[in-house]
Amino acid sequence: MPADYNKPALSIDEQIALLVSRGLIIPNKNKAHHFLQFISYYRLSGYTIVFEERVNGKRAHQFKNGATFEDIINLYDFDRHLRMLVMDAMERIEVAVRAQICLTMALTYKDSHWYLRRDLFKPEFEYDSFIKKCMQEQEKSKERFVLHYKENYHSPLSVPCWMMIELLPMGTWSRVYRDLVNRADKKQISDTFKLSPVELQSWLHCLTYIRNLCAHHARLWNRRFTVSPMSPKLYPQYFSPNNTFAAQAAMMHIIMKVISPDSQWTARLSELLNNHPFVNPVAMGFPKGWTQDNFWGLS
Repeated sequence: MPADYNKPALSIDEQIALLVSRGLIIPNKNKAHHFLQFISYYRLSGYTIVFEERVNGKRAHQFKNGATFEDIINLYDFDRHLRMLVMDAMERIEVAVRAQICLTMALTYKDSHWYLRRDLFKPEFEYDSFIKKCMQEQEKSKERFVLHYKENYHSPLSVPCWMMIELLPMGTWSRVYRDLVNRADKKQISDTFKLSPVELQSWLHCLTYIRNLCAHHARLWNRRFTVSPMSPKLYPQYFSPNNTFAAQAAMMHIIMKVISPDSQWTARLSELLNNHPFVNPVAMGFPKGWTQDNFWGLS
């Protein structure tokens, strides 16, 4: 049976005392006080796990000998930089996906407002909700291109697709792609990224998920991703298992090689890991010697 939650709120000094009582070395308590004030004890607790003893596979709430508060902060800092690196890739990928969906559909149907056509979507697509969201985003937008459209055109009421793609988030375009009724349209878009329609559909869902994790400052390090990319036919070995960060990185790398062939994204990922030797790449899904594999373009 679920129990009542009765854990009391602890002051920062009490939080520090609790960590010390569990064996964590904190030479500079003023510095620890500052981090706990602006990061929070609960958020940092997600990074303490690897520094804790385990008994019968369970957390013993006792730190390993020599574990320091600085170790935890360094790991937290690594994860923060990892999110920034992922968001850098996501910016390029999201822009490229939106552009390809818009270009393909507008040219195929010779219609600047193709997204207003219900017949281009599967019956299960939540079309009315989609159109409502389009109009809501347009109404609240202060972008100059939206204001210009409103001032100069009275029909259609909504902006053309190349403007709308700038207003809607990645998750919406992922669902738009998923529910396009004509497979030929989906294939034309996925061919651009050298993927099959079913692979791209899966990957867009995963990319939306990891983007949202980053946007909400969630932990990427030591995470087993609940939304995992489909293993592509060409590179199955880099997606086994597919719930690790390495699989997410492989997915982003494959797309980045298409849209930005000269990108140094994997080199920056390797550098980040090299600069934090206490982080074990194997625990993130990377095999030993992964940087020597030609797939990553590092050797």
